[in-house]
Amino acid sequence: MAPYTLPSSGVWFITGCSSGLGYTLCQYLATHTQHRVVATARNPTSLNSLPEGPNILKLTLDVTSEASIHAAIAATLAKWKRIDIAVNNAGYGMHAHTELVSPDSARQLMDTNFWSAVRVTQLVLPIMRDENPKTGPCGGLFLQMSSAGGRQAFPGGAFYHASKFAMEGFTEAVSKEMPEEWDIHFMLIEPGGVKTKYAETSTKRAEEAETQHPAYTDPKLPANVLKAYIQNPEATKNWAEVERVVEVLYGFVERGGELPLRLPLGSDSWMMQMKGAEASLEALGVLKDISCSTSSEQQMKSIDFLNEKIKG
Repeated sequence: MAPYTLPSSGVWFITGCSSGLGYTLCQYLATHTQHRVVATARNPTSLNSLPEGPNILKLTLDVTSEASIHAAIAATLAKWKRIDIAVNNAGYGMHAHTELVSPDSARQLMDTNFWSAVRVTQLVLPIMRDENPKTGPCGGLFLQMSSAGGRQAFPGGAFYHASKFAMEGFTEAVSKEMPEEWDIHFMLIEPGGVKTKYAETSTKRAEEAETQHPAYTDPKLPANVLKAYIQNPEATKNWAEVERVVEVLYGFVERGGELPLRLPLGSDSWMMQMKGAEASLEALGVLKDISCSTSSEQQMKSIDFLNEKIKG
């Protein structure tokens, strides 16, 4: 893939801007850059405190509604004719015992965290390819808001992790479908702990999602230990400041060049992934003989095709 170059006044289409990373990113772009910003939220009043001006468009967007997604994209094109950077940020956490989560609550989380990003990607991709060349450079960039929890899973987070693992696999696959001439790039953003309302929202969602069962009341159960940890201010005092995360993310995108598929943000995210990679390599080494005993060495060579011919 060719190196990425951030347009000097690109149009950013950002979902989930009512608080946290989405809100802070909009605020940063509006006050520190010349970019044009589309800030969206289910409740548009949550955007009132963002700056006003000709370079910011505030829109209602329910990412679980097909009609709402189409309407927000149409309003963006009506104003600026293009979308250069799409940030699939909408989502929420859930910490709950897997057995106790209702199917409806699990589906709602997947709809918000995963399927909304899929649909925005499907609809914005042809805009970057076909519409952007009419008013400027072809191509664009998708910033998919994943998490350190998109690479490593923890007790109590089964459905949250499922949504982020799904985002990771989807994005890796679609990024490899892009011909170089389209100049469309993808990057998964993988923050660790960030000082937003995540812990508060996660606990609230869990209470809405589950009905308690006596089997899960023991405070020593792994999910309960983790829940208590997250709710302890001492445990989260060293989490990253959201403003710093946004500043580093923007600076990394602005410098351009060869963008990685995955960008861990936070020393905890980096170390978690490093330890996970090391553990995976060790496990693969132990299992090599068993794994390879089911097929010949010739089959192993098939990965050359995958790596060399299909953007490995």
